[in-house]
Amino acid sequence: MARGTHGRRGMAIGMLFLAGCVGLGDTPSDAIRASRPRPRPAAEPPTPELRIADDAVAQVGHDIPIVPVPPPPTNRTATVRERNSQPPQSQPLPDGRGSASRQPDGSMPPHTARQLIQQAGSRCATLNSYIVRLTRRESLKGKPGPEEIIAFSFRKQPFSVHFKWLGETAKGREVVYVKGCFENKIHTKVAAGDSMLLPAGSRLSLSPDNPLVRSASRHPITDAGICHCVESMLTLLDAQERGDRRQGTLTAIAPQRRPEFPQPVETVERLIPPGVEPELPRGGRRLMFFDPDWHLPMLVVTYDDKGNEVEYYRYDRLITPADLDDDDFNPDKLWSAPRATSPQRKQG
Repeated sequence: MARGTHGRRGMAIGMLFLAGCVGLGDTPSDAIRASRPRPRPAAEPPTPELRIADDAVAQVGHDIPIVPVPPPPTNRTATVRERNSQPPQSQPLPDGRGSASRQPDGSMPPHTARQLIQQAGSRCATLNSYIVRLTRRESLKGKPGPEEIIAFSFRKQPFSVHFKWLGETAKGREVVYVKGCFENKIHTKVAAGDSMLLPAGSRLSLSPDNPLVRSASRHPITDAGICHCVESMLTLLDAQERGDRRQGTLTAIAPQRRPEFPQPVETVERLIPPGVEPELPRGGRRLMFFDPDWHLPMLVVTYDDKGNEVEYYRYDRLITPADLDDDDFNPDKLWSAPRATSPQRKQG
């Protein structure tokens, strides 16, 4: 009984310390939308509605499920909506080296891996805070997990993340972590079914290096966020260009068609050698799809050596800047219910 209980408690806190690029974390339609300075009115497309009905039903199959997205924090809703227009205009890609794979017809991808990643790095330098919808599927120990829909709030300094599960999977679960604050622990508001000892709405606090946390997710919470993926790719590409390919290689391939995008999107492929990532003992490949407006890897999909999907991270409906402050990452302010004692103390 105790062993099974620990496993279920692990579900409550290991749920998402993802990334998509490993050490990549920084990862998964229409309720959180992109933000950019408005171009000339004549060129501006019609602005879709941010809100969707509370009784909206998740779509199955071709589309990413649509679920209600909670409004931004109280007293700032109007401010965020004013900023929530369209993604920034495309900027010329910087010159740079990096590999590109020649296609069967002899053509080359529009840009090299170096160009795409440098552009993403420049964009990340401006992302000090954001709110985004994350759609995630992740396999653990060879077992595919459910698709999860999560509202993800991020602040760069101090490193702060807040996840709120929106769909039927783990509905009501929330996770908050602020580096160096609140005992430097991951604070979780558990959902129904997360723990046999804690009812829904109870709180659980564990260290990021707790075995329950490490065993319940492919990535640590400190890897969370769109831009950790970009930083990891830059480090890998620098090593690759020095001739060090022990961690794998990055190559720009032909633009790929994906149901998440209306047109083919530029793509970087990472080949992962055996033994580099614990969850890919025989190696695999990771595809990073760059949003044509944001020039960020807003979709990351990883496959094992047999071609099975093991990670799927889709970021969309990006709002930035998000006007987030300390209260948005304070578990005592976010969850007014009294703190539950830990399971160990209750048993004692």
